[in-house]
Amino acid sequence: MAIDPQTPILVGVGQIVRHWDGHDIEDAPSPLGLQLAAAERALADSGAGEALRQMIDGVVVVRANHDSIEGVRHPFGRCANPPVTLAAGLGIGDARCIYSVVGGDQPQALVNEAAEAIFAGDAKAILLAGSEAIATMKQALKARLTLDWSYSVDGPWEDRGLGPSLLTDYERVNGLGMPTQTYPAFEQALRARLGLDRPGYVALMSELWEGFSDVAAMNPYSQFPQSRSRDFLATSGDANYPIAEPYLKWHVAQDAVNQGAAVILTSVGTARQAGIDPAKWVYLHGYAAVKDRAVLERPDLSRSRAIEAALRGALAMAGKTARGIEQLDLYSCFPCAVLLAAEVMGVDWRHTCCTVTGGLPFFGGAGNNYSMHAIATMAERLRASPGQFGLVLANGGFLSKEAAGVYSSEPVEGWQPRRDDGGQRAIDNAPAPTLLAETTDAVIDSYTVTWKKGQPSRGYVIASNETGRVLARVRTGHRATLASLAEQDAIGRSVHIVHEKGVNFVEPASRLGEPAPAGGRAAGLPARRFAHVLVERRGHVLEVTLNRPEAMNALFSAAHFELHEIWDDFERDPDLWVAIVTGAGDRAFCSGNDLKVTAKGGDMSIPPSGFAGLCSRFDRTKPVIAAVNGVAMGGGLEIVLACDLAVATASARFALPEVKVGLYAAAGGVQRLTRQIGRKAAMELILTGRHFGAAEARDLGVINDAVEGDALDAARALAERLLENSPSAIRASKEALNTLENLESLEEALAANSRIFGRLMRTRDFREGVSAFAAKRKPEWSGS
Repeated sequence: MAIDPQTPILVGVGQIVRHWDGHDIEDAPSPLGLQLAAAERALADSGAGEALRQMIDGVVVVRANHDSIEGVRHPFGRCANPPVTLAAGLGIGDARCIYSVVGGDQPQALVNEAAEAIFAGDAKAILLAGSEAIATMKQALKARLTLDWSYSVDGPWEDRGLGPSLLTDYERVNGLGMPTQTYPAFEQALRARLGLDRPGYVALMSELWEGFSDVAAMNPYSQFPQSRSRDFLATSGDANYPIAEPYLKWHVAQDAVNQGAAVILTSVGTARQAGIDPAKWVYLHGYAAVKDRAVLERPDLSRSRAIEAALRGALAMAGKTARGIEQLDLYSCFPCAVLLAAEVMGVDWRHTCCTVTGGLPFFGGAGNNYSMHAIATMAERLRASPGQFGLVLANGGFLSKEAAGVYSSEPVEGWQPRRDDGGQRAIDNAPAPTLLAETTDAVIDSYTVTWKKGQPSRGYVIASNETGRVLARVRTGHRATLASLAEQDAIGRSVHIVHEKGVNFVEPASRLGEPAPAGGRAAGLPARRFAHVLVERRGHVLEVTLNRPEAMNALFSAAHFELHEIWDDFERDPDLWVAIVTGAGDRAFCSGNDLKVTAKGGDMSIPPSGFAGLCSRFDRTKPVIAAVNGVAMGGGLEIVLACDLAVATASARFALPEVKVGLYAAAGGVQRLTRQIGRKAAMELILTGRHFGAAEARDLGVINDAVEGDALDAARALAERLLENSPSAIRASKEALNTLENLESLEEALAANSRIFGRLMRTRDFREGVSAFAAKRKPEWSGS
């Protein structure tokens, strides 16, 4: 067979993995070090490394993870010119140097581009390389080690930048974002099309990944070389915790890797000139690269037109069908990427292995460079099995950019660059769904809830009606609504969406204090549940009861988030005009922060509205009355101070005792108490932490009245008096007072608390105070 000497071939591949123990700084892997090692291995793999080194006139580095997100600052500095620095380290001069655009499709897309450049005579030999040292970065930060990754060599280069945004403004503001937020849209839509319930689909994903992990366990370049059973992968636990519906940790790509990979392409003629053994040659028989539309512009989220076009285009160019492909590496950031590609090819993944590396969750998710490892491994396998064909599918973004390559050691006769782009034209010209930005009702087609440290963090639904498609997110910090969305399978349920200030929001199934409507799945989402707070509607009044009497109604993170959601709903509900907050039982209104939870290292997160969802809320327009039925200590008093009105039973006791346990009243107590009773009186209470009774609280102006009877009854009577007046006039009065407080910069004063409190948390006295309280002993202060 006569082979055109300009035919492009792969002649050298190299990979490296490092399992650093996190101790010796001198031994710490770096991005540049991993690239250099992989490139040197690729040169050596060719069998004519020094001759090939002199012929390389193109050096392309795949964009690193830390350069792939705008505005991200690398903690250890960053190389300012990766391709020129790599070329200099390898002793390569006068090469065209390129730093790629963002995307996991890039390794294969760059092979396609390099093959065309070599065939056209624009380059003799091109080195493609990339690496990630994210594991090193995470270990060094945890150990408080300082590394320096800023070494750089200057020179001419082409920086292709971040490329166009892969999400639209509509998608970003309404809930899509990072890959673990966005891929569930495809995963859940695919699950619905396959007719699987949630446990059934988790079982399917876990069965798929079991096979991938087995391959990774045998791969010497794997970052996580361990077989993991389908039972382990399907079970939530400390080692496999929820990430986002429907994913657990090991269902998604793992980025904590120290891996590098490189491949070298040249022409048949140059390979002969360099003396490279033809047994090293691997031919690119077919290739394609396709871009899809923005996520919500795709008509069917359970399929990928870009994957279809890329695979069919590469196979057609190679003159092959799926049955003629013996080796596969289908991009595996998330299960749906593999499942959709296997479906397009007609491959039964239960009987045909779809990876040569072990995949991104187990081999390692080496950022944009993963598929360089797949290409390198594929080349090694095809050399070992002459005549076999292999296919690599590389994916970038959110199934946004696909690049496919068909490889073999079998020579190509009459190689020509790809010309047909009919698949791309079909995608570009296809009609897109109408996207809604309005208050509407719809039926859920896909959804997710993401998790952070065991708590629901974010969520969205993608729903449709006769008008079009709508994306809507759950309001920030609304954990009860998120839990409702995650509680049962939401697909097929109706949902009410409210459009406010350019954003679509998921509305809960019912208003505060009302049961969810009955009617099965069509009725909508399950009712919200609040575990630590009781709510009751009494006409235009909302009664909120802190319901932890066994802990003196002390609050912790979960309760704060419940209250945050409750107060948000109160402000938005036009039928609620006044609120009352009180405590369950007859011992305490609220004894403040639950220091026992703090001492145990529990969840310390606070919603943006602050302690009790109230203390950092500066835009309230409806009055809140505190009904103080007992102890109001620390954060409990801060709640009282944040309320507009307060009445207390005569036996109530107040204090800001934080200084006694190594803290200070950081939820507004210091500032609000000083404003409300004057500096000298406030300083005495703040610095001594002494207790004072209801009568003194009334005289100081902390509360409006002290009553002999029930505080809640008194608060209800006060609320009734407010209801006799115009709610609009009351809101206007509140807005005027909010403006006054803003002019006096209370918000800025409280914003400083995070800095002050952060310094305090690093002191020995802080740790001693919390520990002593939990152990019920007298603290031993050190002053440090």
